[in-house]
Amino acid sequence: MVNQRIAPGLVFDSRLALLLEATRTLVVADLHWGYAESHRAAGNLLPAWGDDEIETTLRALLRDYSPAELIWLGDSLHTSRTAPSSRARAEAFIASSPCPVHVVAGNHDARWALAGAGPLVRGRFILHHGDQHLPAEFAPPADATEIIGHHHPAYVHRDGAGARLKLPALVQSPSRIILPAFSPWAAGVAWNERLAPGEVLWAAAPRRLLPFRAPLA
Repeated sequence: MVNQRIAPGLVFDSRLALLLEATRTLVVADLHWGYAESHRAAGNLLPAWGDDEIETTLRALLRDYSPAELIWLGDSLHTSRTAPSSRARAEAFIASSPCPVHVVAGNHDARWALAGAGPLVRGRFILHHGDQHLPAEFAPPADATEIIGHHHPAYVHRDGAGARLKLPALVQSPSRIILPAFSPWAAGVAWNERLAPGEVLWAAAPRRLLPFRAPLA
C-alpha cells in the first residue's frame, strides 16, 4: 500500500480510504457487503467472493492507522434483503471494531437499521453519501468541503492499440471530494472526461497514486 497527503489534513490511501488527520477519522464509501451473495440469490452465478476481501482490508487499515473512528459513507450493504449472511457479517465487524463505526445511509441501505441518515460534520468536512443534495435546512460553513461516495469514480487509460486499464480513483477539488468505491466488485465510472477545471483525479494503483489534473478554465 501507499498513501499521499493530497491536501493539508487529508491522506488518501491506495486501499481506497481517506484519513481526516485532525479528527483521526478514517472514511470509506460504497462497500457493498454481500454483492456476490445478492446476485447468487437472484440466480446469477457469481463466485462467492468479495466479503473476505472487504473485511481483510478494513482490518489492515484499522491496524495501520489506529483511527478514533471509522465512517462507512453509504451503500455499505448491497442489499439487506437478499444477502442476510453478509448483513450479519457487516454487523459483526462493527461490533468487533476497535473504534466506533458510524454508518451513513446510502440508497442501498434503506432497510438496514444501523444506517443513520447523515450528514456528519467533522471539522470543516461534511460527509454524506452523495445520492441526494444536502438538506435545505443544513447550513454548511463557507469554507466547507463535502466528502461523498455514490458515484464510483475511476480513471481509464487507453494506449491507442486496444489495451485498456481502469483504476478506482478519488476526485478532489477545494469544495468536494468523491471517494472511490471500496467494494472489490465495483468496476467504476470513467471520470477522465468529467473532471471540472481545477479538479484532480487520483488513480489508485496498489503501489502508486497517480494524479491527473483537469485544465484550468
